[in-house]
Amino acid sequence: MSIEKSKIVNSLSPPLPGYLIENLIGEYQDVKKKYLLGHLGPSELNAGRFCEYVLRIIEELDQGGHTPVGDDLDTGKVIRRVESNTNLPDGIRLYIPRLCRVLLDVRNSRDVAHVETEVNPNLSDSLLVSQGADWILTELIRNYYPSSISVDEAQSIVDSINETEVPVVQDVDGFLRVLDPDMSYKEQVLSILHHQHPSPVSDDDLVDYTGYKNSTRMKKSILPDLHDESLIHYSDGECNILRRGILHVEKNINLDFTI
Repeated sequence: MSIEKSKIVNSLSPPLPGYLIENLIGEYQDVKKKYLLGHLGPSELNAGRFCEYVLRIIEELDQGGHTPVGDDLDTGKVIRRVESNTNLPDGIRLYIPRLCRVLLDVRNSRDVAHVETEVNPNLSDSLLVSQGADWILTELIRNYYPSSISVDEAQSIVDSINETEVPVVQDVDGFLRVLDPDMSYKEQVLSILHHQHPSPVSDDDLVDYTGYKNSTRMKKSILPDLHDESLIHYSDGECNILRRGILHVEKNINLDFTI
């Protein structure tokens, strides 16, 4: 997120409970990250916790209190009861609860084994969950951002929430890709070795993973330089990141990539 979570929380609290908003945003980011990383099974892309925080917020708006986190939430009761509260906007009393019901049903009834002749719905289900979460969070902000901020500020908050951070190194069927094209080759090498730690990575693989055109220079200059700086150990064609290298990466390289 380009906007701090605290600013997003403050834009909704009050009237919404701050700790519920914090937890809601955390669950939202988890849903988005898993979708973008291709974890498409309903059990992995689980919007259940997200929806339970949403429905506790709805419960608070409807009743002035909510089921404590950790206690069983009667989702059906919350959804039925809030429908009759015409003091709330239609999006809050009707559309969000009903969408939560759909997302919960996807979680509960679609996570089953598929036979070979059946069309696997995981991609479409996951798209529904991801975009449904987008819509719900945007609708909450649209209805409850405070008068102290402008429409443009509220829009920038929505835009920042829709940004998602994913690990900068992605494993594509065993091939490691660095998602940030602006990284230097040294930073790419360090990020890959950090990702693979404690396993070593061969110099040939590092040439392939980074797309570096001059394999000789990689092996005669870039990797030896990192070795001499005590950031990696390079020997017999294999590289391991050292403790100093791990600290360097975690201090100087953004291991999450915003998209």
